[in-house]
Amino acid sequence: MTTSLSASQSARAIGLCCWVEQQVFALLGGWITGISEPGPKLVLLELSDHAAWRAQRWYELLPTAPPGADALVEGTESLGAVLLGAHALDDAAGTVERLVVAESLLDLLDRSVAELLLRTSAIAGAAVLRIGGIIRTDLASDLDRCRLAASELGTAVDAGLLAGFLQPLHPFEALSALEFLDRT
Repeated sequence: MTTSLSASQSARAIGLCCWVEQQVFALLGGWITGISEPGPKLVLLELSDHAAWRAQRWYELLPTAPPGADALVEGTESLGAVLLGAHALDDAAGTVERLVVAESLLDLLDRSVAELLLRTSAIAGAAVLRIGGIIRTDLASDLDRCRLAASELGTAVDAGLLAGFLQPLHPFEALSALEFLDRT
């Protein structure tokens, strides 16, 4: 049996999801101009747009009482390292490597939202459960689009290039997705 999150833990987890979605929006949106293939370019544009939409949904769930929503929208050192690794690929990565990074980040978000929903009480967190369900549906669709775009490119991934990004991501894969929620 999993234990429910307290109100402050839930707010912190929602703020963290919001922060990561904002970072994914900026990262993927920044990559669009460097991609020449029209199909993958459109996919990354959609993924970026969807991340912004999801960030706004998370932000709307944050408390408005002090310290306020803005105080809760911040990342952690370990998530910062993952995103720093992704930004390090900006100039060197090809389209397929960028899609692999996008897929990894979307998968991390999906697993984390699933964990958040498992630990949210139906009575106290009805809005979180409703919005989280919608977000998971959107993430599943985005993951499918991302995987399809990568498979259609038919090019091999440069594992050496992705190593800097994948290294800080490994702890999140080895531990529960709840680690994403900042060990709440």
